[in-house]
Amino acid sequence: MVARPAVQGYFQVLIDTLIGDWLPAWQPRVKVKEVKHPKFHFFDPGVVRGVAGKLREPLTNDERGRLLETVVLHELRAWIQIANCGGRLSYWRTPSGAEIDFVWVRNRQTVGIEVKASKRWKPEFGRVLRELKDVGSVQKCFAVYCGQERLQDGPVLVLPIKEFMGDLARGRIVA
Repeated sequence: MVARPAVQGYFQVLIDTLIGDWLPAWQPRVKVKEVKHPKFHFFDPGVVRGVAGKLREPLTNDERGRLLETVVLHELRAWIQIANCGGRLSYWRTPSGAEIDFVWVRNRQTVGIEVKASKRWKPEFGRVLRELKDVGSVQKCFAVYCGQERLQDGPVLVLPIKEFMGDLARGRIVA
């Protein structure tokens, strides 16, 4: 067993050497218990596979989703810096597993973004975003997936990854 301060020190080394960073938890207090702990992301999806010793292994569906999340996270962070739009980027999750991959908040504007590595969008993917939109916790909802079509899932605008990146660069996602 490794002591908690030692583990925190190991993570701090990864942060200090720019190998990874924490994504804080968002807490809108929407009448549910929320996860308060930050989520660690490596600076590059390839590093994650290298550390796990899986560089030559085929991607699993679970890995594909986490790696796509990492790519989207870094694109969001880069755009926020380039556009100098500020705000705070985080994620949201309940202990029961309901999650939104990214939440960007600036002043009174809150944008929720869900990332799925699936080639088909399923309505259950956007359920949590729709619920938070309905209670007024988020004003804009986006989803990113590996499909080819731009879709509307209630208040959630579902974009293929390439189109999402283009809209992000044009200031249509966070601005």
